[in-house]
Amino acid sequence: MTTSDAVRVGRFHTGRIHDGRPQALDAWRVTTDIERVATGVASLMGGQPTACASGDHSLEVLTEHESVRIIMDQPGAVQAHMVLWRQNKRVHHCDGIEFLTPEDKEGQPCGCPSLFAERRAAARSGTGPMPSTDLVFRLAADPALGEFHLPTSSWQMAEQSAELQADLSRVEGQAVCDLTLEMVLLTTRKGMLVSYHKPVVTVLGSPDTVAPEPPRIAPSAPVPVVVPSTGPAAHRNRSNGDRNIAHPSPSVPSTTPLVGVDTELMARAARILGTDSDQETVAAALSSVLKNQQQAVEFNRLREDLHRIAVITEHALQTDNDNKP
Repeated sequence: MTTSDAVRVGRFHTGRIHDGRPQALDAWRVTTDIERVATGVASLMGGQPTACASGDHSLEVLTEHESVRIIMDQPGAVQAHMVLWRQNKRVHHCDGIEFLTPEDKEGQPCGCPSLFAERRAAARSGTGPMPSTDLVFRLAADPALGEFHLPTSSWQMAEQSAELQADLSRVEGQAVCDLTLEMVLLTTRKGMLVSYHKPVVTVLGSPDTVAPEPPRIAPSAPVPVVVPSTGPAAHRNRSNGDRNIAHPSPSVPSTTPLVGVDTELMARAARILGTDSDQETVAAALSSVLKNQQQAVEFNRLREDLHRIAVITEHALQTDNDNKP
């Protein structure tokens, strides 16, 4: 059965609508209509199945994982399209080179610019289509649950879709990947520092060489920051042999405040926030300003390093096991 033939049992989300407002999440949200699937996702990724108040599915699981190991199967695992809607009607549907629909235009040049920067500009002006990328996959720890999908309008994912398809083609048959919500930090033209999470797929290899679950890394305790004491109180502390005061290091916010977004005010918001695209505007609206830029950058780099170390360690352990008599 090919990817396009299978019935998709659920959908992965990077956010949700809560109390009528969009909310960005730092862990995956999964929706489905099948109780068995919701229970299976919760057992693998944490969280509890609950009734879904909005959307196309009746159940949702707010998981505790920002990364999950998946299996992607060619062909059709990555469907990268460009779509333009007007008054709830699709007026442009292509793959960036040729029209996909309607039937009388299928295969004809679509006229989209080859450079993504030009496509962004056209989409921002309302004359060009937006990305519509759909990733289809199974959970590596329990493929029998069925096929899930992740639709996204991320420009970054659209730009990387060709590279992802090339990486998948290098793996014979099914490919084991990590699907991760990666933190992105950006500074708008007005100097506002914002953060959001984008979906990232990392191709690891074939199922016979990669474990279905990544190695678990125990969370580390906060490292105290030693702050030199000053002033009269400091002299009293030093006289008692206590030369420094230890404070727990502040952490990067794990949740994002709820912010209402009115599409009619998007252009005005972009001017105020100094953003260049709708995605940056929404990110600025959904994200909190990080108080310490250097801390946030170091936190993100540390998490990426830990993930990279985990993957390397896993491959080393797997190779060692394969070499044992």
